[in-house]
Amino acid sequence: MSVESEKAFRKIGTSFKRPIPGQSLTSDPDNPMPFERPPQYTTVETALEHYFEMFTQEKIYEGILNALLDDVPIMDIVKPLIFQGFQEGLFNPDMMLLLAEPLTYIIAALAETADIDFTIMGDADEYPVEKSEDLNVLDKSLRKIDGTTEPENFPTKIADKLKNVTPPKRSLLGEK
Repeated sequence: MSVESEKAFRKIGTSFKRPIPGQSLTSDPDNPMPFERPPQYTTVETALEHYFEMFTQEKIYEGILNALLDDVPIMDIVKPLIFQGFQEGLFNPDMMLLLAEPLTYIIAALAETADIDFTIMGDADEYPVEKSEDLNVLDKSLRKIDGTTEPENFPTKIADKLKNVTPPKRSLLGEK
């Protein structure tokens, strides 16, 4: 066993931030957690339609734009959204990974429509290349996302809707 793998094993094995063995067997089978039920969305297109409708609600759209104006990277918006969607039972973990790139593209397109500059990923220090083996699967896949070009197999229905979105009017008090 190499020194790095031994350190990783020791770190995980002595961590108290993990479930107790058998804990999943003690939950009530008649009242499962949302992520233990069948997912609500089983196709990328239906999940993207859900998020598109949510993003284009006036208050949420304004909130996204204000976050981008405050220099919040798009990934810092997408990552909690998809993780929360999984926890709420909207989709499974595989779908969570498949949604990251199209959601990034949707938010980038909405920002461009409103003439707002944005960043996709935060500082390079947040995801250093030499520490890439320490990242979890979600962070590794998020590092690869460009977000400025339309992803492969992006639903044409949503692409057409994106072209017709009008951004909310920003008040003078909201301007910086």
